[in-house]
Amino acid sequence: MATFANCPVLLPLGPVSHQQPIGVVLLVEDEPLVRLVTADILLEANFRVIEAGDAEEALRVLKAEVAVDVLLSDVEMPPGMNGFELVGHVHRDWPGVEIIVSSGREWPKENDLPPGAVFLAKPYLNATLLSYVQEAVMRAQEARRLRREAGAAGGTAPAEDISKTA
Repeated sequence: MATFANCPVLLPLGPVSHQQPIGVVLLVEDEPLVRLVTADILLEANFRVIEAGDAEEALRVLKAEVAVDVLLSDVEMPPGMNGFELVGHVHRDWPGVEIIVSSGREWPKENDLPPGAVFLAKPYLNATLLSYVQEAVMRAQEARRLRREAGAAGGTAPAEDISKTA
């Protein structure tokens, strides 16, 4: 089941930021410790993080029409669909979601990544991760803004901009 890492009932005790999140990241990582550390880095930088332990769980989140700016996915997630397969589905079915793929063992070959997707080799510095995610969020939000403006000019808003909150 997907974990919504910044829901108030799941936050650890301590100071809570009431700032508007910078963007929403769907983090897909099968290793719980890596997922926890990565989510913590992103949360501290004021991103909203939705965690998924595998590709199928990530697809369920997206099918639920949760507004996601960036998919950050590991490559190796046995058993089942790997990260390269996942990003193919996301690129095709949710074109407004920016894609970052990460691995420390498996680098993308030709045609593994869709156009616009970014590969981030592990291990990476926290600042590098945050830079990649921030740039991807800005691209996703700008594209969404342009689609809204185009929809408003034409009299209708695109259906993909109507989303549920998590």
